Amino acid sequence: MNRWLGVLLASAALLTGCAADGPRNSAGQVTAPVTVDSFSIQVGDCVTKLESDSTTRLPLVPCDQEHAWEAFATAELTGDEFPGNNGVQNQGGQLCTEAFEPFIGVAAKESKFEVRVLAPTKDSWAQQDREVVCLVGSSAGKLTGSLRGVAK
Repeated sequence: MNRWLGVLLASAALLTGCAADGPRNSAGQVTAPVTVDSFSIQVGDCVTKLESDSTTRLPLVPCDQEHAWEAFATAELTGDEFPGNNGVQNQGGQLCTEAFEPFIGVAAKESKFEVRVLAPTKDSWAQQDREVVCLVGSSAGKLTGSLRGVAK
């Protein structure tokens, strides 16, 4: 099931799918490495790598383990008709940029971290999918812990 089109404000990475939430504690935090579909990613989840421009599975790990990305916000896109990949990039990028500073503590353009946006595809848009998931991190990975409030 194709659900998300990942967008690095300047480039794209596609993520898709639908499966179980994986192992989580009562606070909703991932407690063990698990591969899930993009319907299962939640704010606060950490992802080890985004393997390619098109993947149906996300490798989640507890955030205290080495990872590359952290989901820091979600938002809803607007419109009845699919705005195209560029439109999704522009809308999703703007929403994630607005949510970035309150989470990290500095503006996205001043941060050393990258932003990726997981957004609907044309197919999922037709099924009323309008949600974007904002990721912050580094393509190089090697992050541990949450990036909330790091101000870098």
